[in-house]
Amino acid sequence: MKQKIMQLINKNLITALTVLFVFNACQQHKTVEIRSWKLNPEYSKVSIITTKNNSISEVSDFKSFSGNIDSNNNLKISIDLSSLETNIPIRNERIGKHLFQTELYPTADIHTQLKPEDLNNGIHSVSFDVDLHGVSAIVQAEFLVFEQHGNKVITLHKPLVIKASNFALENGITTLKNIAKLQSIDFTVPIHLILTFEQR
Repeated sequence: MKQKIMQLINKNLITALTVLFVFNACQQHKTVEIRSWKLNPEYSKVSIITTKNNSISEVSDFKSFSGNIDSNNNLKISIDLSSLETNIPIRNERIGKHLFQTELYPTADIHTQLKPEDLNNGIHSVSFDVDLHGVSAIVQAEFLVFEQHGNKVITLHKPLVIKASNFALENGITTLKNIAKLQSIDFTVPIHLILTFEQR
């Protein structure tokens, strides 16, 4: 009788250990679950600030862009340069034709390999490649990452200023200045962005 009781106890112990092992394995799998994210343009914004005649600054928005972060943490964003809205149709047309030359270079493409910790809540310094106007350059910026309603939100923590000379845009700016008969247009452009990614 005693032997049967011990066999029953051992059997139950083995069963309990098996269940515990499976549970732990599931938890570990859950911890290392690989995620991918898709940019939601409806809750995102990409803007630039231009300054003319030394003191007049204006904000313009890109209306069409897309992006994702894949399961290997590769970030890719593509901005349709012809979608820049300055609220003046003729100016939109001139910027596309003379500055961005959208017939040759329709998009600005941003890509980088993020580290897993770059997607944690907090402030992160990230280097990324920007392909714009036929030129590829590395840009570094400081981003703030936080979660909102299950989404991953990425925004600039410090202002990011792009120099026209880094992307061979000086001639285009000069052409725009002459066409509009302006005293000046700044050759540096501050960028503002808020990117909201939904989990896929």
